Amino acid sequence: MLRDLSKCDFFAGFAEPGTQAELLATLVKFKQQGANIIAINGGDGTVRDVLTALWQVDPHWRPALSIIPGGKTNMIACDVGSATHGPEGLRQILDAASKSLLDRNKVSRPILEITRFDSPAPPICGLFFGAGAFSKGTELAQTEANALGLYHGLAVAWTITSMVVRTVRGKAGENSVTALTADGALVQDGEQFIMLATSSLRITMGLNPFWGPHTGAIRYTVIDGPPVRLVSALLPVLRGRPRPWMEAAGYRSGSADHLTLRLTSRFTVDGELFDPGPSGLIEISARRFFDFVRP
Repeated sequence: MLRDLSKCDFFAGFAEPGTQAELLATLVKFKQQGANIIAINGGDGTVRDVLTALWQVDPHWRPALSIIPGGKTNMIACDVGSATHGPEGLRQILDAASKSLLDRNKVSRPILEITRFDSPAPPICGLFFGAGAFSKGTELAQTEANALGLYHGLAVAWTITSMVVRTVRGKAGENSVTALTADGALVQDGEQFIMLATSSLRITMGLNPFWGPHTGAIRYTVIDGPPVRLVSALLPVLRGRPRPWMEAAGYRSGSADHLTLRLTSRFTVDGELFDPGPSGLIEISARRFFDFVRP
């Protein structure tokens, strides 16, 4: 099937890189060939890896991206749209490209760049960042939820429910976010139960845990720890419709172009856990935009 696809005038190349080094080499080759659309077959983690590698190849290179959903979670595909699954999805993309139809469904998103202050590693690039209880929830999703056969939106819903239950029972663990600034202004200095940040507009299963003016490229929500009246606040938070009492109780949300925070434990980017480094200082910016296209 792939041999047939390779005969298409709009098909520049196909690769199945197994390591980050192979992914980098593949993207370098695609750039040299003048590729202006890259189809990605995978879930959120694969999209994150491609975005991170694109920054390493050339921060100024902006090929359009088209997603063929194939992972355990596909929140990014849910937000920007996608082709169908598998080889048929690639056929759809190629057919639309040959007819110059891909731009009909183009959307643009700012890409989060997560930099660890004391790490020489390049930025981690993605669309959804989580810390605190969300990181613990990610660990649960990678073990318990997936072991139960729950994926995509069901895994997210199960993880959130489990996280709330553990918190109510006093088993959520430490509050690992200790400070947050947005565009240089202090949002909170002290223990925080959870912190979320995204450049996506739509979250899986209609969730929208963000509110307030959307004037910056990054939407964020932070909840003080230990959380006050978490059970009562859960649905308002998930719907992005806070109750009048919630801000005074430590439930805050807004948007910015630049965030800095200090962590004492791991954080997540599009479903994978990362170590914050010795100082725990993290910077999140969104200076680059990518176009996402679909058939």
